Amino acid sequence: MISAALALALAAAGCGLPPVAGQAPFVVGESLAYDLDVMGVVKAGTVTLSVEPPIARGTLLPLRARVRNTSVFAKARRVKGYALSWVDASTLRPQRYRDEVDEDGVRKSTDTRLDRPGPILMEWRLGDRRGTTSAPRAAEVMDLLSTIYYLRAVRLEPGTRLCFDLVANRRIWRLEGEVAPGREKVESAAGTFDTVRVDAVLTRADGAGPRRPVHFWYDRGARHLPVAAVSEIDLGPARAMLARVTAPQVTPAD
Repeated sequence: MISAALALALAAAGCGLPPVAGQAPFVVGESLAYDLDVMGVVKAGTVTLSVEPPIARGTLLPLRARVRNTSVFAKARRVKGYALSWVDASTLRPQRYRDEVDEDGVRKSTDTRLDRPGPILMEWRLGDRRGTTSAPRAAEVMDLLSTIYYLRAVRLEPGTRLCFDLVANRRIWRLEGEVAPGREKVESAAGTFDTVRVDAVLTRADGAGPRRPVHFWYDRGARHLPVAAVSEIDLGPARAMLARVTAPQVTPAD
């Protein structure tokens, strides 16, 4: 956990991690499929997000993401991998995050415990090389997968500010963002959605590299589905669009 003094400073600044508002709007067995494209033209692959059965006597909820690129995009870069985030079933705060990807035959993986005090420690593997990356905690710590689900469970009111540390793409980042005013209609293969947009900027904790903008669109309906996301990768702007929703016939509380 972060220090009490830092938590008070963030609260005073009006920027942090908004609290969960009521029951989570997703259930075990839900699966969300997304189409990925680069520069709005080239279909790059697919991502599937799923909520798996709880473990540890119901205290932990595993969230899983699977990514695979298309055969066409594989000619430039072949990618296949997964990510797992174990979140507290009550608070939805992540306890541990692990990802693994095979990129052009090279295995890359990270493993990060997020529920321990002190600096953020990410154990990594790149082919035959192994090591640990560390960064001081500047705020609450999330990972990208748990963040997508956590934001479904908070009230995304216009002007709400977001500040937290983030583990994503085998790096440690600082995220600063804000909920945009107004509503936006977003059309995808899964339907047309009335959404709210979250605009954020990622800065690497080590100060290296450029700032990366990222945008999320969440449906304003009872399930608060993550409908779309846009960010920058080394090949250009990348976009994920919701293509299919599969879930048990259970309607969560709003």
